[in-house]
Amino acid sequence: MIYDSRFKTQEKGGPASPRLRSASRGGQAAMIAVILMLVVMLSAVFGVSAMALKEAKVAEENRKSRVVFFAAEAGMEDAVYRLVRGKSVNSSYLLTLNGATVDITISDVSASQKKIKSSGNFSGAERAAQAMVILGTTNVNLFYGVQVGDGGLEMGNNAVVDGNVYSNGNIIGNNGAEITDGAIVAGGINSNPSVEWTAHDSDHFFATASSNRDIAQSFTASASDRLNKVSVYLGKAGSPSGNITLKIANDNGGKPSTSDIANTTISNASVGTNPSWIDASFSSPPNLTGGNKYWVVLDYGSNSASDHWNWRKDSSDGYAGNTGKYTSNCCFGNPTWTDAGGDLAFRVWIGGVNTKIDNMIIGDAGSGEGHANLFVNTTIRGSSCPNQYCIVENPPREELPVSEGVIQDWRDAAAAGGTCVPPQCDASGDFKVLNGETVFLGPKKITGKLELDNGSTLIVGGTIWVLGEIKLSNNCIVKLAPSYGADSGLILTDNKAVISNGCSFSGSGDPASHFMLLSAKNSPAEEVIIVDNNSQGVIYYASGGRIKFSNNATAKEATGYGIAMDNNAIITYESGLANVNFSSGPAGGWNIINWEEIIP
Repeated sequence: MIYDSRFKTQEKGGPASPRLRSASRGGQAAMIAVILMLVVMLSAVFGVSAMALKEAKVAEENRKSRVVFFAAEAGMEDAVYRLVRGKSVNSSYLLTLNGATVDITISDVSASQKKIKSSGNFSGAERAAQAMVILGTTNVNLFYGVQVGDGGLEMGNNAVVDGNVYSNGNIIGNNGAEITDGAIVAGGINSNPSVEWTAHDSDHFFATASSNRDIAQSFTASASDRLNKVSVYLGKAGSPSGNITLKIANDNGGKPSTSDIANTTISNASVGTNPSWIDASFSSPPNLTGGNKYWVVLDYGSNSASDHWNWRKDSSDGYAGNTGKYTSNCCFGNPTWTDAGGDLAFRVWIGGVNTKIDNMIIGDAGSGEGHANLFVNTTIRGSSCPNQYCIVENPPREELPVSEGVIQDWRDAAAAGGTCVPPQCDASGDFKVLNGETVFLGPKKITGKLELDNGSTLIVGGTIWVLGEIKLSNNCIVKLAPSYGADSGLILTDNKAVISNGCSFSGSGDPASHFMLLSAKNSPAEEVIIVDNNSQGVIYYASGGRIKFSNNATAKEATGYGIAMDNNAIITYESGLANVNFSSGPAGGWNIINWEEIIP
């Protein structure tokens, strides 16, 4: 048998061939490579997944942050809206929006400044915003030591006005009554309007856009005579900044002529957010012809969707042969007028009655003069009338500076501070400080009476509105809180006010700050403010009633429908009163000082 080494087999337990060992090592390497590749791939997958999860988490956190931010901003806007619109708003309240909870707090920084903080939370995410808002002011022009409506001024027993007087009614003096500067008595008007359309059931906003900047209402003159006074039922929306020019225009084919026969200014400050009658008179009253048609035109120079005007109207358009219209520009070119869909509420007084200055001493040897239809037993500059300083004429009217709409804004400002309840007020709603105490109050609404006595002190922290009578006596003190700064403040009543026995009043301590006591009671024949026995240091205002001063009572200024001064009463006018800023009501305009995001 021939042996062939190619067929030699490995004996059991002998060494493997090199080829087999190499194949084994190659398989192991491949396996390791596969494992390494799997590890790398899994690492990549896990890395990408982790990144995706992180991005998803970041996206979710961003979403929650946006949701809570918009919720906090919405809370801020809600609080500001409530303040601006004069709506009820608590010092702290919660809102829920899209699952987010918003905590809103409103705190007083001063009498006219508030801080609003809105803190939102949404699934653990928190963001907050803060705003500072300041209450706008209403400018009241008190140009005269005494300004009187149609009720006139009566002075006797050494009463003195140390300043000037403007009256729409007679000035009657007696027993040494004196006006140290000048006196003007306007030509009187009839008690009732000559022509009017007072019905109104809807708002008519104008100056909201360029197409309706100006507005007009026609009327037919009832007599041939002077037009002495016009009233329009007007309010404002937002805070329009300019004044309105009221014009009287002839009719031009069923629309107002572009020229006017008389014009005057309606001050922005005289109009409240709550519409009311706004009175206007003319420096040169026009003469009308009975039976002719004329137009009351309100000319305004700009427009705004948020800050404009409201002339209330009767949508039935019941005033026969007359109506309201509006246009883009009343008084240039050939304007196109559009029907307002009704009659705009108005009143006009045509003609009037004679007025006089009677039995008065006016001025001294070097100053003073009088203007009136008639002078009787009157001495001016040391000489009896007639003389060159007794000027016989028919002076134009001066309407009283505060409208019912502005007074209502002040009521709203007081009511925004809440209603006085026990223990501050008693069960009847009366607020009394009687035994020398010092009390801080305001803004606040008092449903009963307000009474101070026996040296008690009331520090006014905001407007106070009293539904009942005010009784202040026996050396009481009423003063504004220092936080008023240069602004002035007031207490108003819808009833009577009686001040006696040495009560005193003062502003915040700033020379520009003054205190006003106002009666809003509409009772022309009644004494709605009675001031007696040395009370001093205050502005008194009663456009719907009469004020009586007696027994050495003093004041800085007095404005009323009618005023009587007796028994050494003295009113000493301060020149700074010509331009007094009173804190407005909520609708009078909360202005935003700043608005920013803060750390929660």
